[in-house]
Amino acid sequence: MNSKEEKPSPDGGNATLDIVKLVVAAVLAIGSTVAFYWFANQWPMWARVLVVLAGLGSGIAVALTSAPGIQFKKFLRDAQIEVRKVVWPTRQETWQTTLIVAVAVLIIGILIWIIDMILSWVVRMMMG
Repeated sequence: MNSKEEKPSPDGGNATLDIVKLVVAAVLAIGSTVAFYWFANQWPMWARVLVVLAGLGSGIAVALTSAPGIQFKKFLRDAQIEVRKVVWPTRQETWQTTLIVAVAVLIIGILIWIIDMILSWVVRMMMG
């Protein structure tokens, strides 16, 4: 009962392997950033930028093979499907809504200004 067992991740994979993948992805990303500054005087800028891009790209690629990465890819696919379902307003509807909001802001601003003037008059009267 007290022995440590490999716990499967929710998708049926190995949780320990997923942790190792995420650590490797982080090491790749952080290592490429460290290399950018470490070799500031030895390498030209374009080479250092390529190292950072390669490190980040490979880190992301490794992270996406883990269980959380697979779940993230599924989330992005589902979000893209939902965005296709959105009914976007027409140009005329957008302008009408914008005009209504602008008028409402103007009216509320004027009301707040009037209330402020009344309250400041009341305070001046009470203060003498």
